[in-house]
Amino acid sequence: MAYHSTSGTADNTADFLVKLKDFLTTVVGWTLHDDGSAQPDPYHVLKSVGESGIEDIYLQFIDDTNTDRIVVRGSLFWDATAHAGVKEAYHNSYTYIRTVDASQFLYWLFADLDHVFVVTKVTATYYGHYSGLINRFWSGAVAVTQTAATPGSDVVLQVNDASIFTVDGYYLIKDDAGIERVQITAVDTGVTPNTVTVASLANAYAVGAKIGEDPQPVIIGRYQSPGSFYALNKFDGWSSTSGQTGSSAAAHGNFHTAANPDKRYGLLTMFPWLVAHTSSAYKELRGELIEVYAIGSGAADSEDVLDMSGTTYRIFNISGPGWCAVKE
Repeated sequence: MAYHSTSGTADNTADFLVKLKDFLTTVVGWTLHDDGSAQPDPYHVLKSVGESGIEDIYLQFIDDTNTDRIVVRGSLFWDATAHAGVKEAYHNSYTYIRTVDASQFLYWLFADLDHVFVVTKVTATYYGHYSGLINRFWSGAVAVTQTAATPGSDVVLQVNDASIFTVDGYYLIKDDAGIERVQITAVDTGVTPNTVTVASLANAYAVGAKIGEDPQPVIIGRYQSPGSFYALNKFDGWSSTSGQTGSSAAAHGNFHTAANPDKRYGLLTMFPWLVAHTSSAYKELRGELIEVYAIGSGAADSEDVLDMSGTTYRIFNISGPGWCAVKE
């Protein structure tokens, strides 16, 4: 797993944008998909195929006219020729990394090919930001279409591998232009290419479209991550830039303060941050954040390092979520 971390001092917001891009591209292995550094609002669009090699992750980082922030957006696909995102996920007021435009600040970066977690220290306050894939609870396996698909009923699609599907099951199909929920009514693994039959297809899809249980579970966090986020899709696709809202909650049942290392045998417990959609119209537990954990307040001081059997974790008391441990 290509997991990396670094820390340093940024001169200002503009300098941090460059440092973030350089870390993700030269160290972690993301691709600079669209370089907008010469634009009035400088930006970088970074792309990753994930640790699995089959993901589609597009993150845009923008130094726009808003004060003391790097705006973060995600997209189903980013057209580097048109310099535009397709079916984006973000919120104008919340999805950003807290920075300082006119003076230095400290930062910590944690990332792999699936996600990035950023911590910045502004004066004496720590701010977190999480964007990218989550550890999904559903399968990440996808089948790839071998021919283009047209809308209709009982549509037969040629795919590279139909064995991942269950008849009458529901899946998502996506390409660079669209995404929707479909029901698989028939599977044939005895022909080459394999085929699946879709009950109804509302949109056309290009050759190379992907079909799976939960393709592209990308979230764009608010500036006080872990916490609220905007997902790129949900069980039935995409509705709007901020239409797939959700939140992260630590799985500690309010017992994190009871896991106090100063008592008895020095026990320290780290709890995962679960990821869910929790609106009245749509509730679904989708997974958990990657290598970010909730801990009790007595574990250490901010910026301290915990060594857990050879694996180290950096501790922060982050504005909003509170005490967190992040794998280095």
